[in-house]
Amino acid sequence: MKITLKDGSCKEYSSAMSAYEIAKDISEGLARMACAAEVDGKVVDLRTIIDHDVELSILTFNDEGGKAAYRHTTSHVLAEAVKRLYPNAKLAIGPSIDTGFYYDFDVDSLDRAALDEIEKEMKKIIKEGKELEKFTLPREEAIKFMEERDEPYKVELIRDLPEDAIISFYRQGDFVDLCAGPHLMSTKNIKAIKLINSSGAYWRGSEKNKMLTRVYGTAFTKNSDLDEFL
Repeated sequence: MKITLKDGSCKEYSSAMSAYEIAKDISEGLARMACAAEVDGKVVDLRTIIDHDVELSILTFNDEGGKAAYRHTTSHVLAEAVKRLYPNAKLAIGPSIDTGFYYDFDVDSLDRAALDEIEKEMKKIIKEGKELEKFTLPREEAIKFMEERDEPYKVELIRDLPEDAIISFYRQGDFVDLCAGPHLMSTKNIKAIKLINSSGAYWRGSEKNKMLTRVYGTAFTKNSDLDEFL
């Protein structure tokens, strides 16, 4: 298979390889910095297997797609930390945004002291360095899976997906979240984080729905960049 890189150069391989393995073949340094990949214009996980001719870009934190994957992974770390400290909290959504990320929880409001505790737990999770694993489930199994975990907001999101949607999840250790990705290979790749504040946010942005607690945070690859942002 022929891989056309961003600079127009080509690499050829005789067997299927993951985007990460190709990044490593290009340069060990690039593989260390890589956050995600862009295959034929679509941002995907580095764990994505490539088995045919494609145009490939390896994305680092300096690329928007790489930065989004990095920060979205950090939002999953936040969610895991909240579930560890508040087992009865229910998970809603947690995307990356221009300034970092947020995650909405059905949990009592959180003050600065609570955010500091959650941030401390996040750093423990990062240090544990769990690999993120992607898996998919058929629709009914996915619904049952989230019902068994007592995550009603996730069940609602799955039910609203198109009938033919591929329903994917990401696992990091014992924590699992409904998510389309892409994500970093491991939590250990996250270097500098800060929880900024929390506020109220209606589920799905409608005042007819329950008010949830939204936690905002940000993440960078260097503490110096985080300090400058703050």
